[in-house]
Amino acid sequence: MVNETLVLTLNCSSGANEEDFNTTSVFTEEQIRIVRTLHYYLYGIIIPVVCLFGILGNILNVVIFTRKKNKAKSNEVEYCTTICLVSLAVSDMMFCIATFPFGFQTVGQTIFHRKEFMLYYIMYSSAFISIFILSSTMLTVLTALMRYLVVCHPFRSRQLISVKATSICVVVVVLISIAFNFVSFWQYVTDDCMDEDYTKIHLSSLFSNSSFKYTQKLLWAVFGNFVPLSILLYCNLQLIRALRQSRQLRLRHSRDDTSCLSAHRRINITLVTIIIFFFILVAPSEITKFIMLLNKDEGFSYVVVSLVTNTLQCINFSVNFVLYYVIIAPFRLTLHEYLRSSIRTICRMKKESRSSDKVDKEPQTEMLLFRKENHHRHPSSFS
Repeated sequence: MVNETLVLTLNCSSGANEEDFNTTSVFTEEQIRIVRTLHYYLYGIIIPVVCLFGILGNILNVVIFTRKKNKAKSNEVEYCTTICLVSLAVSDMMFCIATFPFGFQTVGQTIFHRKEFMLYYIMYSSAFISIFILSSTMLTVLTALMRYLVVCHPFRSRQLISVKATSICVVVVVLISIAFNFVSFWQYVTDDCMDEDYTKIHLSSLFSNSSFKYTQKLLWAVFGNFVPLSILLYCNLQLIRALRQSRQLRLRHSRDDTSCLSAHRRINITLVTIIIFFFILVAPSEITKFIMLLNKDEGFSYVVVSLVTNTLQCINFSVNFVLYYVIIAPFRLTLHEYLRSSIRTICRMKKESRSSDKVDKEPQTEMLLFRKENHHRHPSSFS
């Protein structure tokens, strides 16, 4: 499960202190050194940088996709796809925001000041990260299903796909993601320390239960990973096949609407690329963890694989901006226009600010010149 090793790494993940981490019999000194090095570079440097890029990129995704110029040129089906892409960008952005502070966590720390941000982050970030992971996955599946219907069942898609139905599906996806991960909000509990201003954090009795943990991971593996991956694989294969078989046919029947054809193809190619990246960056992680889960192997190999594959998953939630920019020409042009417009607005505001400062200074300058002129004309009046 992705969120577990993002927030819970090594033995300190289960509430062990720094001494327990250093003296654990599961890891040798060399293994501890390797894992610490990987943790420092992957979680301490790469993931925060990737998350920052993802936050900025997804903000731009939302801004560009919600531009009125783009909406005006879209039919209802394309607008529904835009709703899904905007929702996906918001979910990815929230994942990046929720994951970013993890790079500043002290490995093995279990005692925190009661007002310390990191205490509450460790207690609840796992639930939020899980919610956004599942919502992004399900939104990708929803978008893939919509494009599959549009390409492979165009007449049926007109009956099923609408702005209202798409909006309801997005809301349902969010609610399911929250409900599926709601129990994770009780993953940690705190104990009072000798000093009343400090508290100790550790896993709750529910999450310390091996049967519950195994069941939770199994449910996540099946409904959070393998079912969505299977749907995405099927939709992707159907989209690729349909794109290959019907390209010339659709060109012959779309001579009067080449812009619509081009928009359809760009969206289909973009979605196929998103799904391919999903399989490259997400599928290996989940398959490997599932195999280790069945073998009940959560030792050194599991930790190393989790560190590396979780980093790849963070990249998956941050890379869509690059895909949109490279593949979708209108997205690229709209972005350039938006940046030029923003630069012109900033320059105009600076110019207006200088003009207002100049106007404010002019009366003072005129008054000084007037006084100087009067002084030269009537010097005796000052004697």
